[in-house]
Amino acid sequence: MRRFAILALVAAMICGVTSAASAHIGGLVFPIYEVPTGDLPDLRDGSLEDWEDVLPGTSLDHNSFAPLNVSDGAGINPEDLAYRVFLTWHSASQTLAAAIERVDDVYVNTYEGGDLTGLWRFDSIEFMVDGDHTGGSYNGFSADEYTADEIKLLSNFQAQQYVAVAESPDGRTMGYQGSGQGWVTLPPYGDAGGFSVGESPNTSVIELMVTAWDELNWQGPELSRRSSLVGGGTIGFQFSIPDFDTEAGAYHGFHTLSGQPNTWRLAENFVDGELVPCNTGDCGSAPTQTAVSADSWGRIKATFR
Repeated sequence: MRRFAILALVAAMICGVTSAASAHIGGLVFPIYEVPTGDLPDLRDGSLEDWEDVLPGTSLDHNSFAPLNVSDGAGINPEDLAYRVFLTWHSASQTLAAAIERVDDVYVNTYEGGDLTGLWRFDSIEFMVDGDHTGGSYNGFSADEYTADEIKLLSNFQAQQYVAVAESPDGRTMGYQGSGQGWVTLPPYGDAGGFSVGESPNTSVIELMVTAWDELNWQGPELSRRSSLVGGGTIGFQFSIPDFDTEAGAYHGFHTLSGQPNTWRLAENFVDGELVPCNTGDCGSAPTQTAVSADSWGRIKATFR
């Protein structure tokens, strides 16, 4: 009963102020290849060779992205910042995984640990997921319209933005803007590893695994509902690559896969990912999904932008 009370609260908060949602930026569709359990990359082995061995090639690189007019507005220049991205999904655990290699002329990561909501201030990556592909607002709710408790509930509820750095003194390298860090970003729902080498240029690697949620309630997985990842299906996703050259929080450049602003709060500004199935090992062995109730958030959120 508690879960349905929460859903009713969310519905009441949004129904009066929203309209029909679009999906995602048209024309941008990227394949995401499934791998079986036996081929899952090791997130902490200090290498990208396992990604290169199991995927057809690099999923994305800096040429796939577009710069935003943020602070210095640095454009796509591999002498300034070059990067490549690997992306996969795993049906047996219903998770997504990514690895990003950054080669940066100036590397800024002075993160001291203990505040996962502040990782965005350093050379990092942002990975956003809209598992049921319906778009909509998922962050940035106004205190003029919602109470603090309502904002806490709505933030990252219908889509999620994860931020990760290559290394941290306390070993926690992935977080997101919201509560529930103690379970959302830890196994079995999330995990991350990475490393960096060299100076000017520096090469850093971030490897991560996340769960896509149709309903992410920060209070616990028993009040949340996972997205259903099925071969042939489509999800919304987004990568943003910030670049800091002088100090933490002072943007030099900011690149997004869709070339759209406000991806941190609007899931319709994501791109599409086609879940390409494989036919080896335990591919396609997704667990039976719980039936979706008529008043679920998956239906509610499709009514607003």
